[in-house]
This record gives sequence, structure tokens and C-alpha cells, in this order.
Amino acid sequence: MPQNDPATDSINYAGSIGVGIIEFDNMNFEDIEEGDLFWFSDNQNSNQNHAFRKIDENTAVDTRSGYVAEKVDRLRTIYQKT
Repeated sequence: MPQNDPATDSINYAGSIGVGIIEFDNMNFEDIEEGDLFWFSDNQNSNQNHAFRKIDENTAVDTRSGYVAEKVDRLRTIYQKT
């Protein structure tokens, strides 16, 4: 029977996402529900890429500053964290 030696066990993480890496899914603005959080870019720096909340079919609000983005194109590409 094989022995399990935790000191010599290794796991191959090739192809896996590193710790602290944020994954985004891209979709159109019209595809998300009202109240959902989204980002206008897939930039991982939260100081440059604020989260927005969809208010209605063409309006969103910046969750950090309160800025209201009106007339958001329904086909605009947006990003959600996975």
C-alpha cells in the first residue's frame, strides 16, 4: 500500500488561476438584470475600474462616487466578476 508523505506531496497547478487574480466574464449591458454589479472594463485595479450597479435598461450608478451614467448603450460590452 502506498504511503502518503505530506512533506513530499506536490500538486501541479499548471494552467490554474493564481491567488488574487480576478476573472471577468464579458457580456452586453442588456444581458444583466437590474441591480446587478458590473464593470466597464476588465482592469483588475479597483482604483481605476469602479463597480457600477444597473438601475434600469439604460442607466447605471457608480457604487463608489454615486455618479449616474445615463444612456448606456444596451449593446455595450460590460464585465462581471466570476
